[in-house]
Amino acid sequence: MNDSYEKKIIDSDSNEKIGYLDYSVMKYLWLANPLSGTKKDSIPKFFRNLELFKDLSDNELRIFSKSFHLRKFSQGEVIFRQGDVGVGFYLIYDGTIELNYKETTFSGNEKSVISLTDFDYFGEVALVQENSTRFVTAIAKEDSELLGIFKPDLDKLIHNKPILAAKFLRALSSSFADKLTYLSLEASKQKIKLNKVEQKLEEVSKQLQKVEPKNVS
Repeated sequence: MNDSYEKKIIDSDSNEKIGYLDYSVMKYLWLANPLSGTKKDSIPKFFRNLELFKDLSDNELRIFSKSFHLRKFSQGEVIFRQGDVGVGFYLIYDGTIELNYKETTFSGNEKSVISLTDFDYFGEVALVQENSTRFVTAIAKEDSELLGIFKPDLDKLIHNKPILAAKFLRALSSSFADKLTYLSLEASKQKIKLNKVEQKLEEVSKQLQKVEPKNVS
């Protein structure tokens, strides 16, 4: 099994805490891809089409875009695996990323959670939670270009542009809250369905108990 991009970062750095990762190592592993660094001028325009950054002005988007790094991931390349320590937040500039979840209790098979495409984003928990653990595996379903921002980028933004950083973190928090609300609603729906199934099984069980067994001669 090939290591994920984020696993290589962790293994290449001697520090235990994500907040103190060697930024030069992170940048090297990101820029090792020969297609990195292209389309820089169009990134602010890309951001303008994202609902996530609707409260940022054009000038703020231009400044903010400098904190992101553009890299191409080949088809089948793993950005991070379930269980990896999270180090980055990613936006899909072009392509498709599949998120998979591996069950550990029964079969151990991987299940596709969702496929994300242009203008979608993932991995935001890594920026707001210290040493967060990835709960899904992110794989490039096709050749894809991602915009990534990492903890050192965010720390630098907080120091140099605190108002802009605050707007970004507020947007991330709001997005994360929306996702949690959606998951809570889905969990409630599944619980209702499960309760109905359990009630039906209980009714069938009671009916079977009323049936007297026939005597075997």
